[in-house]
Amino acid sequence: HSSHAPSPIASSIPGYSDPQAFNNSYRETGLSSNLHMRDLELMHHYSTVCYKTISEDEDFCVTLQNDVPKSAVAHPFLMHGILSLSALHLVRARRQCESCREYVELATGHQALALMLFRRELNNINPSNSPAMFAFSIIASVLAFGFAQASELRSLPPVDEMLQILNLCRGIQKIMETTMEWIKDSWVMQLLGIKKENDLRPLPPDMQAKITALFELNADTKRTGFSPEETKAHEEAISQLSETFEYFCSGCDRIKLFRWPVIVNSTYVACLGDRRPMSLVILAHYCILLYSMDNRWWLEGWSRQLLTAIYDTLDISWREHIKWPLEEVGLGGPR
Repeated sequence: HSSHAPSPIASSIPGYSDPQAFNNSYRETGLSSNLHMRDLELMHHYSTVCYKTISEDEDFCVTLQNDVPKSAVAHPFLMHGILSLSALHLVRARRQCESCREYVELATGHQALALMLFRRELNNINPSNSPAMFAFSIIASVLAFGFAQASELRSLPPVDEMLQILNLCRGIQKIMETTMEWIKDSWVMQLLGIKKENDLRPLPPDMQAKITALFELNADTKRTGFSPEETKAHEEAISQLSETFEYFCSGCDRIKLFRWPVIVNSTYVACLGDRRPMSLVILAHYCILLYSMDNRWWLEGWSRQLLTAIYDTLDISWREHIKWPLEEVGLGGPR
């Protein structure tokens, strides 16, 4: 009995006894033998660990784990977004490992591909791709914070990084306006959390006093140097920030705190780009909300880095107006 005789199992495989026939049928399937092991590893990590690190809301997490990857199979921009997020999480988890560099390359490579493919789709938003577009917007925002937070991956100063994030988040608003009719009955609504809006509680008096002080400072146009249009835009930005603080004080899921970057107006963002002091002071107050999420790996330390950069940019005469944010994030005291 030859040791090379095919086993009963092998004999039952079509083409085993005729390697040529096997090769032909293999070619017809069009399959390649190179499995992308790293990408499979990234998807496994996303669907077992990483998806849980975005939000504490159970419905949100279940949607990220199930519906988002299912949608990504048909929409490569979303798939690359998922893989980039997973790789970025592994960069954090394996910072000391030799493989860390490889995950950095995977994170940046997948992000670049995701954004390129996503931008192409922006000209063709339709009912079939709108849920994936919206899901990608959320993942892209988390990625933007994650890359900004990781000093080894950051390419811009913190305020410029935040400007990029604001522009990206405001893009979500445009997608929402375009797609709301199409997504209102889909799984995407679990990501928006619209179905279970908590009743907003009014701000505690001490916090309300701090917000009122912001309104008063903004109304002093001699101090701000703003035109009437700029004053109105900043008043609107403070109102929206105040409402976002109400979400915070009402115990809403922390992911709700991203509503401010999504809805803030373009005049405010332009003034922030010009480093207008009042614009920086408002952003400093938003850092308090970012700091409340400092336990997320993709935000850890970022609010302090951003607030330190704002402090360094502001003239001494304006620094007194960010005393509260500095205290709240643990940067108070003599500087």
